[in-house]
Amino acid sequence: MKSYKPKITESQAREFLTIRGRIFKSRKVIPHRMELVYLPYYFFPIKVRSNKGIDRRFLAAIDGILGSFALVDESAMEEQDLAEAEFQPRISPEQARESLLHEAKWFLYQKSFRSREKYKLLDAGESELGWYPFWVGYYQNKSGAWEFLGLDAVSGVLQGGRGRRLFIHAFADKRLNPQK
Repeated sequence: MKSYKPKITESQAREFLTIRGRIFKSRKVIPHRMELVYLPYYFFPIKVRSNKGIDRRFLAAIDGILGSFALVDESAMEEQDLAEAEFQPRISPEQARESLLHEAKWFLYQKSFRSREKYKLLDAGESELGWYPFWVGYYQNKSGAWEFLGLDAVSGVLQGGRGRRLFIHAFADKRLNPQK
């Protein structure tokens, strides 16, 4: 199976995912456990044109669990083979394409609004399924409940609301319902 090689090592990810105190920066909450997970994504090459007539090509990614949109830096991604994937896509390539067309239009509309330059989606190529790596750090809070944070293992970007939602759905679907 096609996947991408993580650029961030486990020790670097542990440092990124270490939570520091808000007042006393010397207080640290280090993850109890770290895990490298590969989540399914559909990758689409897209072509965009500005109102100035400049064409640009990007690589868009739609996650295979919820159908969320993201742009990825193709130059930072190095392919590798993955023997077995724990998480399988829940949406079809057709659903991913529909999600891409809808979410990319909104993304371009927001970008146009911020930059005062209009962008138009010209073309979206064929989808390619691949597994993208993330580091997940698990913590135990003061009340004893377990929490987690996710980190993009290629770019080193912490995953916020959409990323956490994706992890929760993927983990709940696979690990809490193992018969699926």
